[in-house]
Formats: sequence, structure tokens, C-alpha cells
Amino acid sequence: MDFLEILKQKAFLGREFLTWLWFKSEQSGGRVELRGDSVVEVIFLNRLTLDLSEADTPQSVTIKGEHSELREGLAALREGKKIEETRVSLRGSVNEFTLTLKGTWLSFGSLRTPPALPVDEAEPEDEWEASFLEKISLVEEGIGLVDALFGHFLKLRLSPNWETHELPAIRAWVAKGEPVLTGPQ
Repeated sequence: MDFLEILKQKAFLGREFLTWLWFKSEQSGGRVELRGDSVVEVIFLNRLTLDLSEADTPQSVTIKGEHSELREGLAALREGKKIEETRVSLRGSVNEFTLTLKGTWLSFGSLRTPPALPVDEAEPEDEWEASFLEKISLVEEGIGLVDALFGHFLKLRLSPNWETHELPAIRAWVAKGEPVLTGPQ
């Protein structure tokens, strides 16, 4: 089996992660508690794309807009569609990040960090370097939040608690079809 085939077989994990992340953000008012007493606030924003890529004729639905109803996304989940892409806001202990996550390959479509310290053209070169390094640090922090959430999800997904508690709770949430809006839409 070649590497690409292995990746295709594991692609479901990214989509399951996004579904779980949406569920956790709805269940807890946006707060996802990680091990070590850290908390990440997760808010699903104004874009959600779901698709049925395994079908003979692929089908997709995109929900977007300032006042979009995520209830439509839950209806798409009930029909068997899976989350392919979403925009989320993540907040760690201090900083907030806005990003687009893609489910199949669990990749980033974008990552917006808090602004780095401004530097004007008259500043010496070392100030430019400091600003650049601060921006890199913010990017690493944002990616670290996604890594921490995904690591938490994987531990849960591989535990017996997944089948006995988490998966039935997710299924009940999807069946009910009523999201609790947790933040700006």
C-alpha cells in the first residue's frame, strides 16, 4: 500500500475531529477542557462546508453568512454529510486566533493571529526582526492550540469512553438538531 492510500484511509479522522469539536463547543458553551487544567474556547464562525464525498455523485452544502443557522449543518450531518471545512475562533489563555480548518487532510486554509507589535520604516533592523519573531511565535501558538485539541480528541477517540459515552452523546446531539449558538455568527 502506498503512502497516499494510507492517507486516504485515515482522512476520516480530520472530519470526525471537526464534528467532535463542533459538538464540544456547543455542549460546553465554547469551552473545551484539556488535560492539565487548560481550556480552549472554540467558536464556530460564519462558514461551514459539509459534503458526501463517498457517494457516486458528490454532494456538498455550504452554510455561510453573518446570521447563518448552524441547524442546517446538523440536518446535513443527519443526511450523512461530513464536515469538510469550517472557520473557527480559538482562544487559549491570552490570544485569539481565527482559522479555516479542512477536514479531509486536517489542514489549515488560513490562520489569522493577533497583530504583532507594529514597526515603522524608521526603526532599526533588529526591531523588524523582533516583530517578525513575535509573529512566528503567534503562528506557533495558534497551531499549538489546534495540536492540543487534536491530541485530546485522539486520546478520547482511542479510549473505551468514545464508544460508551462520547459517540452516543454526539449522535443524540445530531439527532436533536438544535445547536446552541455560542458566539458571533
